[in-house]
Amino acid sequence: MAMKAVLFDLDNTLFDFATAHKQSLIALAEYGESRFDVPARRFLLAYQQADRQLKQEQPLVAACHNRIIIAQRMLELLGLPSIVTPLELYETYWGTMLRSIKPREGAVELLSRLHHQRIRTGICTDMTAHIQHRKIAALGLAGYLDAMVTSEEAGVEKPNPKIFLDCLNKLNVKPNEAVFIGDSFERDVCGAHAAGLIPFWLNVAGAKAPKVNFPYKELHSLKEIL
Repeated sequence: MAMKAVLFDLDNTLFDFATAHKQSLIALAEYGESRFDVPARRFLLAYQQADRQLKQEQPLVAACHNRIIIAQRMLELLGLPSIVTPLELYETYWGTMLRSIKPREGAVELLSRLHHQRIRTGICTDMTAHIQHRKIAALGLAGYLDAMVTSEEAGVEKPNPKIFLDCLNKLNVKPNEAVFIGDSFERDVCGAHAAGLIPFWLNVAGAKAPKVNFPYKELHSLKEIL
C-alpha cells in the first residue's frame, strides 16, 4: 500500500529542544537572581521540584508540561509572589526558546519534499496546543504541515495510540498508510507501533536500542530519509 502520510514528533525531533530548554532555564535563573535576589541554583532546584511534583500529581496529561503552572508552583515553594509573576516567568522561559530555536538539519528539506509530493504531514506531540503552535511558527514550518494533535487536545499522552489515531483521522489516512518519526523510543516508536503506523526512531544521540518484538527503522539524522 502506498504511503500517504508522514507524522512527526515535534520536540527533539524537528528541532533540538534539549539545548533550547537549557538556555531557557539559564534565563529563568538570571530572572530569579535579578528580580528576587534568589541564587540561580536555588531557583532552578525549585523549578525541578515543581516539575517533578506536577508530573506525579498529573501523570499523562498535558497540564504537567504547562510552564505557567510549573512557574506558579516553584514560586510557591520559594515563598515568593505566585500571582501574576508566573506570567513573567512563562514569557522569560518560552521567549528565550522561541528566539533561539531552528529546525534540525534536513527538516525543512524533508517537509518540503513531502509537501510537493502531496504526502500529508502531521504533528503528534505531548504538550499544550498554544506553545506548540508558537514553536511551529518560530521554526517556519507551518506551511509544510497539514494537521497537529497535542496531548492537550487528545486528552492522553504518548505512547497512548489515541493521539496518533486522532491525527490520522484529521488527515483521513489509515495507520498502515503512514509512518511516524520521533526521538523517544518508548513514547514515539512504541506508541506509533501500537497505533499501527510504521515507526522511525530518530536516534541522534546514538543510544542503545531496546529489544522489542516488532520492526522499526533507526535514523541518526533526518537527512537519511532524504
